[in-house]
Amino acid sequence: MRGWGWAAIGAAVAAIAGYGAICGYLYARQDSMIYPGGTTQVSPLPAPDAATLPGFAAVTMDTPDGEHLKGWWRAPEPGQGVVLYLHGNAGNLADDWRTRRLGDIAAAGFGVLGIEYRGFGGSSGHPSEPGLITDAKTAYDYAAKQAPGAKIALFGDSLGTGVSIALATERPVAGLVLDSPYASILRLASANYPWLPVAALLRSPWPSDERIKKVKAPLFVAHCDADRTIPLSESRRLFDIANQPKEMIVLPGCGHVQTWVEPVKSKVLNDFADWLKTN
Repeated sequence: MRGWGWAAIGAAVAAIAGYGAICGYLYARQDSMIYPGGTTQVSPLPAPDAATLPGFAAVTMDTPDGEHLKGWWRAPEPGQGVVLYLHGNAGNLADDWRTRRLGDIAAAGFGVLGIEYRGFGGSSGHPSEPGLITDAKTAYDYAAKQAPGAKIALFGDSLGTGVSIALATERPVAGLVLDSPYASILRLASANYPWLPVAALLRSPWPSDERIKKVKAPLFVAHCDADRTIPLSESRRLFDIANQPKEMIVLPGCGHVQTWVEPVKSKVLNDFADWLKTN
């Protein structure tokens, strides 16, 4: 074989090895990309008073598989229901923009439970798709026990929208608010890395587009049209698949999870009042 033939074979082998190394690296590092708040060194969840949330208590919930979840709980006022807040993949409940949401919901009289998934905000464990769904079910059951007979609605942002949808397929919910949702993490990853065998590598596909078909609860979706993290097209696709009743508001000129402004804020609080009222 001529020298150039061996050189071509060597280059091909090197390219294949390099491609394999990239695939291996991304496979090993994918949790830090999908769950950065649960796989890196982050601050433990502070006391709610430190986050200017009077009336909230710090709580710990034990999952069936032995993890210990941190959270903030506020009991509902008489005759009111509970909102379970499931946040996104970075930071924790104490982020200012999240405490504003929790405070506004509590000020309207609703009970509120916000949780830190496994690995997040001082909770034990390591995040995974099945793990986060278990965490959400644990939180739901905790709220149901703390407020017997109260209706429970879900509010998820970003990654938490997929957690909320999965939970709504396994527990009865009065309604579902999704802020900046995705139809599928697998679809997003495939679009961002078209040169990779994403379907074979991804451990957390989060198929919200498949799960939403099973959800019968009222749905409200909010998304910003300048969101560069989760494209508006993902939200529209999910919304189109969802069952009625459903509504969606698209806000102009804002970015990822920047929706807690009018008219979305009033719409969400009014929906909670409607969904959670005592019959």
